[in-house]
Amino acid sequence: MTESLFQYTGDLAEEPLPEILRTIHHHRVPGVVTATSGDVVKKIYLMGGNVIFATSSDLHDSLGAYLKKSATITSGELRISASRIDASHGKRHGELLVEMGVLTPDQLRQIVTEQVKAILYSIFSWEKGTVTFEVGRFRTDELIQLDVSTPQVIAEGIRQLPDPRRVALRLGPSWTVFERGEVEAGASGVSWSEGDLKLLSIVDGRRTLRDLITAGPGDVSTNARLVYAFWVLHLVTRRDVLTSGIRKIQWKTRSGNTPAAGGGTAG
Repeated sequence: MTESLFQYTGDLAEEPLPEILRTIHHHRVPGVVTATSGDVVKKIYLMGGNVIFATSSDLHDSLGAYLKKSATITSGELRISASRIDASHGKRHGELLVEMGVLTPDQLRQIVTEQVKAILYSIFSWEKGTVTFEVGRFRTDELIQLDVSTPQVIAEGIRQLPDPRRVALRLGPSWTVFERGEVEAGASGVSWSEGDLKLLSIVDGRRTLRDLITAGPGDVSTNARLVYAFWVLHLVTRRDVLTSGIRKIQWKTRSGNTPAAGGGTAG
């Protein structure tokens, strides 16, 4: 990776990943998000406002583990392919599986895409850990890339949260009133479903959080996740919040200087 110009650090115990990603996306700069929890390090690569790849140091997230868990190939095929990695002169596990005729190139692309998404969305459930965003262009030799808008990733990651209670608390008490925000659904970078838009349409500056999560098209947990996604992406705002909701952050340069908070482009 080339030398980064600025660096941002967040704490997942204080701010969930969706909100951190939204803040980073606001600045529209390329870079790498590194999430660390215990001994596990996962990275999200961003370019042009899109997520293009994700990696993990956890062996349970490896391609071999993913294939085994999904029962895509047999245990024998997995054992043989894994044994050939060391003698393959740097070839990827997926390449070897294609050479063996176990997978077609199209199958490999689909599987790697699903594997990368699984890594990416697994970070959304982390409640503890640190997140560092290093700004700067990076080199990657990954042939299979996602190229999904960051807002779409945020929305999908929130949908897959196993327990919505923590993010529901971020919305405020049940009597909190919501109104429409500064971002229109069509300009949000997310493909919303008809049901999603139905819930958004009843946000009118009078209904409370309790009203919204009980009147929406899904169950209470689904609706709570959806309202949180709307809030993170600025489609809705709390009526008692007067600011735009863009959290001003400070970018620390490697020399230790700190530019003005929330200022301009960072790269």
